[in-house]
Amino acid sequence: MKTYVALAIVSLSLQGVPAAKAQPPLKPPSSHAQSEAGQRGGIEGLLKSYERALNASDVEGVVRLYTEDAVLLPPNAPSAVGIDAVRATYTGIFQAIDIDLTFEIAEVKVVSSDWAFLRSTSRGVVTILASGAQIPSSNHELFVLHTTRGRWKLARYSFSSVLPAS
Repeated sequence: MKTYVALAIVSLSLQGVPAAKAQPPLKPPSSHAQSEAGQRGGIEGLLKSYERALNASDVEGVVRLYTEDAVLLPPNAPSAVGIDAVRATYTGIFQAIDIDLTFEIAEVKVVSSDWAFLRSTSRGVVTILASGAQIPSSNHELFVLHTTRGRWKLARYSFSSVLPAS
């Protein structure tokens, strides 16, 4: 009986109060925003690993960073489609040149839990192994990333020089 009386009193007291606008309950910050911030560290780590393997001319180290169905789109050369073609392309690159580049992230955009893109720039020196000649290198890159077994990997990669043609 006391419960009914208490409910009646609350109900009567609210009759004179204008109805409040329905407001959604407060939510914690977007899980996508939290997820993107957390995933950025993995993406930055992937680019650092790529930089180290590239500068060490480590074919297998580079290849480990790619997905099995990867596509490499180098300038002035055919696309390398699939992990075996990517491996062959890097083998040929490292037989011809030594690379010393530093990458800088320009943009990271996580578009889903499995896909992201990374836009970067790189600067450094490339040494032609046959002649020992050193030439400056400056590029902009676009990486499409995909998660494989919980880790970000390179699914598509394209780059081009930003230096004037010689």
